[in-house]
Amino acid sequence: MPKPRKATFSTFGVTLCVTALVGGLCGTATAADDNGIADKSPQEIGTASRTALLSVTSLHVEAEIKGMAEPAPASFELSYDTKDNCTGTVTNQNDKGTMEVVRKGDRVWIRPDEKWLASQMPQLKGNDAAELLKGKFFGTTVRNADGAKIAQLCDLNSFKQQITDRSGKARNATVEKGGRTEVDGRPAVLLNITNNQQKGRTYVSTEGKPYPLKVEADDPTRGVEIAMTFSEFDKPVDVQAPSDDQTVDIN
Repeated sequence: MPKPRKATFSTFGVTLCVTALVGGLCGTATAADDNGIADKSPQEIGTASRTALLSVTSLHVEAEIKGMAEPAPASFELSYDTKDNCTGTVTNQNDKGTMEVVRKGDRVWIRPDEKWLASQMPQLKGNDAAELLKGKFFGTTVRNADGAKIAQLCDLNSFKQQITDRSGKARNATVEKGGRTEVDGRPAVLLNITNNQQKGRTYVSTEGKPYPLKVEADDPTRGVEIAMTFSEFDKPVDVQAPSDDQTVDIN
């Protein structure tokens, strides 16, 4: 049986772009639950935000991507933790379908919808095998080449390492503090980041730990726009492995 490929494993370029932005982050009345971060310098806010993000044991990420060439996705939504648990969805560009993604330890699964099957495995059109695959999970392990790519997508430790590796690579960027604002009802302070033609905005929580609540990156020279929203910091990630009767082994 042909192995699913292509857009399945396409968010890595997006992740690198946004982790570079997060890594480069270098007089208002204070509410009772205010953490005081809004009164810090832009560099101090950026450092505190990066440190807070690197400390998390779990995270929920929602991303939207515009202007990147395929196989970069149009969007993805993932919940994952440092114990290799992960669940979420990845949506392809150009209305080419969505797939569910599940990881539990060394095991990984994807469940593509009909549009994904039609766009990524067109050879199955009209084939009896296509009917057998509808609604099924494709299962494998991290030791499989495709499984390793899925696992990297669902690896919070890898995401955090990318932030660490790139933390010093945007030192030439200009970081300015904006005003207070909100992200989905959560109070935040805005950082505006400029690096040549690239523009970025990071919204840092002003209550509790100074997590980055949202990161936006624009590159007008390439026509690329990326937005990532972070939430559910340190919340348990409950992953249920698909049952055997719902799984097709692609090893």
